[in-house]
Amino acid sequence: MSTSPSQRSRVTVGLAERSYDILIGTGLIDDARTFAELPRAAAALIVTNETIAPLYAARLKASLSPHYPSVEVLVLPDGEIHKDWTTLNRVFDVLLEGNFDRKTVLFALGGGVIGDLTGFAAACFMRGVPFVQVPTTLLAQVDSSVGGKTAINHPHGKNMIGAFYQPRRVVADLGSLTTLPPREIAAGLAEVIKYGPIADDAFFCWLEEHLDDRSTCSPLRWSMPCDARARSRPKWSATTNARAADEPY
Repeated sequence: MSTSPSQRSRVTVGLAERSYDILIGTGLIDDARTFAELPRAAAALIVTNETIAPLYAARLKASLSPHYPSVEVLVLPDGEIHKDWTTLNRVFDVLLEGNFDRKTVLFALGGGVIGDLTGFAAACFMRGVPFVQVPTTLLAQVDSSVGGKTAINHPHGKNMIGAFYQPRRVVADLGSLTTLPPREIAAGLAEVIKYGPIADDAFFCWLEEHLDDRSTCSPLRWSMPCDARARSRPKWSATTNARAADEPY
């Protein structure tokens, strides 16, 4: 499955030499064009989890294969409990034992846990290698994949060990939302709603009018018009989050 350029939107996060694009649309994971013009490398590593891998890992690997001679997949256990040193070291073990070099590109395929952990691994491995966010949850698409906040947890606190490290691209494939349970959609929607009171009254009013549409529409059909109206919000939220990434908590 592929998607035509007319079905896509591109939002640029302006950070001078660290600028990157957020691609929004359907069928992006299955389209090799989505991953064109990324840093060239001999190898790429997809980092995902046990839940997401059966759904999208092979499809993403097929789309990356025209761009990278070698594409490997690392499947990690699922869940916030695994966002720790032990799991992070599994990523480093694969990279070092596989002789990956400093040009290697990491692809974070999953929700916020995978995105945070993979981003932190990219920030640390050989003092920094490129990485791409491919978020598959609504919450990750509208929040955690943007802004360069990467981290793992510590027994004394969540996200206590990490770095601000910007991705080279964010690929928000709305098709991945069709596999989410209602609770996950609600978690992402809660983050989207916050954008209205913060900076866009019209968008907030639009959300109020269309929230009930979820009961008659699939997550995909509901999220697409919501995302279309939110186009200006990613421009605002992405750049604002990115600016915040240069500031301490």
